[in-house]
Amino acid sequence: MTATTRQRGTLGEEFAAKKLAEAGYEILARNWRSGRHEIDLILQKDGVIAFVEVKTRAQSALAAPAASVTRAQRRRIALAAVAYLRERGIYNTGAVQPRFDLFEVVTERPGSNVVTRWAHLAGAYDTGDLDVFI
Repeated sequence: MTATTRQRGTLGEEFAAKKLAEAGYEILARNWRSGRHEIDLILQKDGVIAFVEVKTRAQSALAAPAASVTRAQRRRIALAAVAYLRERGIYNTGAVQPRFDLFEVVTERPGSNVVTRWAHLAGAYDTGDLDVFI
């Protein structure tokens, strides 16, 4: 039986959360939503608040997981990040430094729970080209 897209996403998010917690990140939120915008993981460490998009693919996929994050998706994540920071009263206060990360999870084959490699891409992109001030 092959995993559904949601199951594959959940596997990747669980794996990423575990690895990032082991690296000393505090998990502030998982699957945080603002309207129709969602952020997979929101983490904090050393005065940095990281908004993390997790992408999971099989090693037979044609492109790296990070290649599937479009400009439109990055913009939606940035807008959700602004909403998250505003909701907590820390938007544009200097209290934390926001950062946008990607976490890639690669599995043995489609539907597999066996992770063959992973990468945390800290600061994978910024908002300079997204018309979002953060």
